[in-house]
Amino acid sequence: MTTQQASTRREPLRAWRQFHSRDIDEARSLVAQKFCDHRLEPAGQARGFGTRHNHVCGQHLSLNYLSYGSTVQIDPGELQDFYLVQVPVSGHAHVANGAETEESDCRVATVLNPTRATRMTWHADCRMLLMQIDRKALHEIAERAAGLTLAEAVIFNTAVPVSKGPLHRWARQFAACVHATDAQAGFGTWSRLQQSLIEEQLILGFLTNQQSNICHLLSPRTAAGSSHQIRRARDFIHTHAGDPVTVLEIAAAAGCSIRSLQTGFRRTFGLTPVAYLRDLRLDLAHYLLLSRPPETPVSSIAYDCGFSHLGRFSQLYRDRFGELPSTTCAARRKPEKPAGSPLARYSSSV
Repeated sequence: MTTQQASTRREPLRAWRQFHSRDIDEARSLVAQKFCDHRLEPAGQARGFGTRHNHVCGQHLSLNYLSYGSTVQIDPGELQDFYLVQVPVSGHAHVANGAETEESDCRVATVLNPTRATRMTWHADCRMLLMQIDRKALHEIAERAAGLTLAEAVIFNTAVPVSKGPLHRWARQFAACVHATDAQAGFGTWSRLQQSLIEEQLILGFLTNQQSNICHLLSPRTAAGSSHQIRRARDFIHTHAGDPVTVLEIAAAAGCSIRSLQTGFRRTFGLTPVAYLRDLRLDLAHYLLLSRPPETPVSSIAYDCGFSHLGRFSQLYRDRFGELPSTTCAARRKPEKPAGSPLARYSSSV
């Protein structure tokens, strides 16, 4: 067996080859059929250009392998309907999503948010595993995880550090899914229920571990083991977080006395109902400040989240998040870029 034959055999998702084309217009058109329309241009000479795209579809996400063979510039604008997690198997890429730009390699993957314009340069050595996630499905899982209605889209930090920590474990799960599929024991072979469970696990794992505008909303607020009354009270607070709500109304919704409500909340959450509601409103304000256009008045968001005194809101917000509301929309800290990758096993074979 030649080296080239061995390389082809070990190419991720090779059994689901969509096409292999040396024509840049054909490649752009065929890739667009699975993702979205985009501009694709060679950066300099197109010597070595040859697009390979492997694609296997699930219920709400798909697994993909994509390489171009030469340096290309890709401009899809806003993706609109899906998120795209891009994990380099080898090589590197320059990725801009909205105002964030990242240099991506086997240590740092990227995620493209559908509501932000994307511009990328994939270098000639770049080979990617891609997870395409349906935007609606991700949003529904995010709402269930947060226990809240989310009025704005989930927005992730662009950089996805996959070489250690929780995202390293998530990337290993992604890699295991690709390996299982390659072995005819993954996508395309699972039952509908098993496929649904695996996809939800992958999406929820990414939501839980990747920095975003909702990660602070995913902290435990469950009332597991508590009485039905406390769970009803919690659900009432979450439903009416932005409304004027009194302790009496919460107790009435729960079907218990105010004293029982206070005691149950302290035992379950370590907070009074009023403190729980206050923290939830602050978390919602943080989410909206990260999500809405930067020119949105802070006062508008404060009022939407149930705060009527702006000075008090600013002080409570700073106590909880360590900064004033007006500074929250500033550029977020970039994740560190450590070494190593759970997908490095592919780098020598594709």
